[in-house]
Amino acid sequence: MPVLRELYVQAMKPYIETIWGWDRDWQAQDFAKAYTTSATYAIELDAILSGYFQVDSGEDSDCLRMLILKPDARSLGVGAKVLAEILSISRDSGRELMLRVFRINTGARRFYAREGWVVSGKDEAFLRLAHSSQALSSHSKIPFTRNANSHAFVVS
Repeated sequence: MPVLRELYVQAMKPYIETIWGWDRDWQAQDFAKAYTTSATYAIELDAILSGYFQVDSGEDSDCLRMLILKPDARSLGVGAKVLAEILSISRDSGRELMLRVFRINTGARRFYAREGWVVSGKDEAFLRLAHSSQALSSHSKIPFTRNANSHAFVVS
């Protein structure tokens, strides 16, 4: 949990600080709550922790709460492969997958748009995204396995 929290702080603090201001204690409590209430998965690349994601499952839909990769794991197709697998798992369970992204996070917005996600709603700080089609993007060059026992997605 402490390692994933540090990844969260590094990735999200600049956006949260800009939008609302960073309250260290509130953020620590909110992270701990999400860690225990959301399904949390570590992402490994070549046996190295490279990020994590969290999903909240509902009756009709799932919400991708967080998808964070270390900077050295970005632009390698890892995020796209993990995102496609999460989408596939939700669909196989008969649920839609939704997510939110900060309006000011242009890098994440570009990534999701490239992967076929479109704006389905918005508020002051967030854009709500839904996948635009039934077809999943193919990233067959990157082998992928899901290990539910260790709550790790291994991309090698």
